[in-house]
Amino acid sequence: MVSELGAPGDVTIRFSSDPAGMNWLRDDHPYAAVSTPDGIQSSVHMLRDGDTIVTTVLLGNATSKPITTAVGDIGITLPLEDRYFDETDDYSIDRHCNVHLFCGGACSWALALRMSGNAPHLGLILTEGALADYSTSRDFVHYSNDRGCFVLHPEAMEFAPGQTRTISWTIFPCDSREDFFQQAAERSAFIDARWNTYVAFPGQTAVLHIRPSFQPGQDDAVTVNGIPAAPEPDGSYTFAFTPSDDDPYTHDEYRDRTGEHTFTVRVGDRTVRTRLFVSAPLDELIAQRVRFIARKQQYRGQNEHLIGAYLPYDNEDRRQYYYAGDDKGNVVNDYNAGRERVGMGLLIAAYLRELDRGIVTDENGDLLADVSMALSGAMPGGEWKPLRDELSDSLRDYRTFVERELVDAETGEVFNDAPRDNTVTRLYNAPWFARLYVEFYKFGGDVEDLRVACRIIRWFYAGGGSRFYPIELPILALSRALEQAGEFGLRDEMRDLFVDHARTLAELGLHYPKHEVNYEQSIVAPAASVILQTAALTGDRDLLRAGFEQLRVLDQFNGCQPDAHMNEVAIRHWDGFWFGKRKQYGDTFPHYWSGLTADVFDLAADLMDDEDAAETLRRRAAASRRALLQLFFPDGTASCAYVFPFSVNGERTHFADPMANDQDWALYFIVRHMLDAE
Repeated sequence: MVSELGAPGDVTIRFSSDPAGMNWLRDDHPYAAVSTPDGIQSSVHMLRDGDTIVTTVLLGNATSKPITTAVGDIGITLPLEDRYFDETDDYSIDRHCNVHLFCGGACSWALALRMSGNAPHLGLILTEGALADYSTSRDFVHYSNDRGCFVLHPEAMEFAPGQTRTISWTIFPCDSREDFFQQAAERSAFIDARWNTYVAFPGQTAVLHIRPSFQPGQDDAVTVNGIPAAPEPDGSYTFAFTPSDDDPYTHDEYRDRTGEHTFTVRVGDRTVRTRLFVSAPLDELIAQRVRFIARKQQYRGQNEHLIGAYLPYDNEDRRQYYYAGDDKGNVVNDYNAGRERVGMGLLIAAYLRELDRGIVTDENGDLLADVSMALSGAMPGGEWKPLRDELSDSLRDYRTFVERELVDAETGEVFNDAPRDNTVTRLYNAPWFARLYVEFYKFGGDVEDLRVACRIIRWFYAGGGSRFYPIELPILALSRALEQAGEFGLRDEMRDLFVDHARTLAELGLHYPKHEVNYEQSIVAPAASVILQTAALTGDRDLLRAGFEQLRVLDQFNGCQPDAHMNEVAIRHWDGFWFGKRKQYGDTFPHYWSGLTADVFDLAADLMDDEDAAETLRRRAAASRRALLQLFFPDGTASCAYVFPFSVNGERTHFADPMANDQDWALYFIVRHMLDAE
């Protein structure tokens, strides 16, 4: 039975088959509220037919002159329940969702996946008009726990005097990503366009697969940027794009974003816009980045406590940046000399192992370059030195800094900043430095490095680590290295600590305790990682089942949009504020911690009996890691986060933050995967 709904602010969306009775709309923002420039009038109409809701927005020019609107001039609110708190103080992942938005023309859509992974989920498909982008409106009182209200922006339009245009969409329940796309094709003239890779390299052909849900008219060619696509026997179309070695970097339509290529698929009057990123060749990109770290981001100044440290780098001012707060106790940790910055040390240590192999390979194991011939560079002052020697010297100086200022090698205590400052004790830090010492062992072969790693792990668990959700705890790496080194007593001791930790997290299940953020991808990913690593270590089937339960929840964060920024990128929306120069909240697509999900996917694939499902996870993991290359640039510079929305609270965003800070974990994940695959 079709019924007309009330005013936008009074609407709730609940699905009849939902045992949780979730209202998909947050109650602190109105649904489908429209903002327009002066002279453009709007009205909103909503109809419900069972669990299907149709929303229609009419936009009209009420003046006697034409009006041309730009992207961002018109906004339509979509207040879906994607936040990490609620007013009841009884936060539930079964009553909140991870929203995946795609504003890419006439075939725009949104898929809101319930955080718990339990269907029904919510699908939204545009049926009339075209969307170009979205913004967010956030309540900064809630800091990192509120992704905000989404604001949809129609594409730029021209209105003749008195002319009316329509934006309309349909909302419906769905069971999965696959069910969403199937229903989208049934409910609209939908164009499903997907690349086989969203990050390509010069000379590598990327293929766009196009499947319209409708039969093109006799005169309707299927084109990509005006070029006819190739018809396939199954009724789909393909378009091949090979970036040129001579000119691999371009700008997109209106973003001025180096490396991005925008492709508009057109079938009749229906369009979908996709985005692909062309990276510098992987061997060149990583070599330039590690060289940049060693030359530009390692402190060699006058402060005795910072000598040897890897520090953030301001790409605009072209200088290192360090700030840790004031003498009144106002501590700022995310620009200090410790914590996440250890990712630079991990990258260089792992990359040195790559150099010692004599080749650099991509993540699929394909030979890219003979580094013994290709990689050398000029030192400051004109001295020439092989890259390996330069990096070895840099890592030696960094290790000296670490052992002087950040790690007590005798007790295992890990400090938050130099000089041995634990004013803020942070459990996240310990596993990272334990992993660093495992890398030291793999590079140099000194068993004492493994013993230091074990002391760090003991210190971590003595401080309450068994109920903590640590990022990058090196369970398998440390255990296997101890086995290799013949340190069987330490291996068994560490195993017992890891098992206790994994069983504790398995018992907590999906009831996640608050950390630095109430709930996030980098709480669920560590839960899955700790449990699955320990399952792999012990063969414990109960832990295996518990780990796959975590995997299901983790999967809800990853996007499936046909856009390099979001495809297989996990939702995160605060890192630009804490780690960037602009101090701007907003969706960070991509952010390097997406690589945590990639590692969990690979780990889960290794533990699966279903080879087809395992191969799917491995492909998704590779795509997730590749997406992170968008944070790195051909000259060796980097960005800590890409703040993706059109605007946040009215301030224009969609930029790579100019601060290079902690993003080098991403390249470490890629290099480590190369080494593990070997």
